[in-house]
Amino acid sequence: MQQSGWEDPLGAQVERLGAQLLCQAEQLADALVIRIQAAVPAYRTEAAISTEQLRRTCLDNIHFVFGPIGRTPALSSPESRENGRLRARAGVPLAAVMEAYRVAARFLWDCLAGTAARDAVPAEVTVRAASEMWMVLDTYTQQMAEGYREELTAQSLSREQERSALIRALLEGRLTETGSADTATLLGLPSHGSYVVIAAQVPGIGRHAVTDAEPLLRTIGMASSWHLLHDVEVGIAHLPDPARRRDTHRLDDLAELLGSSALSHAGISPPYHDLGSTAAALRLARIALLGAFDGSRVTIFDHDPLAVAAASAPEIMQRVARTVLGTLEGIPAVQRALLLQTFGVWLDCGGSADQAATILFCHPNTVRHRLRRLEEHTGRSLADPRGTAELALAFEIDRRLPAASTG
Repeated sequence: MQQSGWEDPLGAQVERLGAQLLCQAEQLADALVIRIQAAVPAYRTEAAISTEQLRRTCLDNIHFVFGPIGRTPALSSPESRENGRLRARAGVPLAAVMEAYRVAARFLWDCLAGTAARDAVPAEVTVRAASEMWMVLDTYTQQMAEGYREELTAQSLSREQERSALIRALLEGRLTETGSADTATLLGLPSHGSYVVIAAQVPGIGRHAVTDAEPLLRTIGMASSWHLLHDVEVGIAHLPDPARRRDTHRLDDLAELLGSSALSHAGISPPYHDLGSTAAALRLARIALLGAFDGSRVTIFDHDPLAVAAASAPEIMQRVARTVLGTLEGIPAVQRALLLQTFGVWLDCGGSADQAATILFCHPNTVRHRLRRLEEHTGRSLADPRGTAELALAFEIDRRLPAASTG
């Protein structure tokens, strides 16, 4: 309960001191504006906060500080909280606003101490008045800072919502023709050049597929922006200056980086030049992702046509693999795996039995024998280009079956 002057004579004297200062509020506000503008550069121009707005805030604070003094000091200040929001909205740095509050605090203390000395106010009255004044100023400063941070949080959330909406429009093919440049800016990407989409398989809903993806890609000179979907993490990467490295080499660098950093498989779309084509590129990146498997964790759409073909229509491709390789089901699984492994290494070696033998640590004749057995079981000749093509496609499908069935 508030005490009356009779019950609290010291409070009544403090209240009279505050009333004296309030009588000078207009002049004090003018002087305080000059002090703040002289001390804080951000307040010297009209760009962020006008002189009239600053004066109005100063006058309000003088009333808020000296009005209740000696009675019930303010324990909260919605006005200061709102002032913090306004300063954040105007783009005034928090450090500048805090400095303005410090200048105001020193000025009001000087005014209080000067008035008390001039009127020979007893020391105990001055001490209590100063204590209440500093408590109020501390409350106001704290609530101003909280309001400032609340506004920054709201702005950040608004920007993130806008960014998320634009990215969804981008990935779903709903970006307007006039939106590409604005979207590139919002994503932190150059508005011109080549881009690729990366589709990286997530280890679980809400979990990232590539840790610290943006700084990771910056190590190879690629700006990127990432968006987490329920099944994949999608990255839009800007390829560096084509004058320095060809797309093929840059995509190889990207694939190598993702192969060592992604938690699972990833697919990379062909390069494209208009962000409005991102949805189409994402579809190709998803197909490339299906073509990846543990032996080759990253598939570049344009670099591995067989892998893409093997993954593009899983049900049909599995039927193709069963048609071509179905006769191998009649031999033991270990022998089947050995024949297919030998065939895969032979393909990688450009059809050289000698090179394949070196990799497999066996004699070239052993490689040739295994290949003849594969021909016998499948009824396709490796001397026939069509037979080799059918076996190669079936082989690529077969070794991706786990990825294709779970992708």
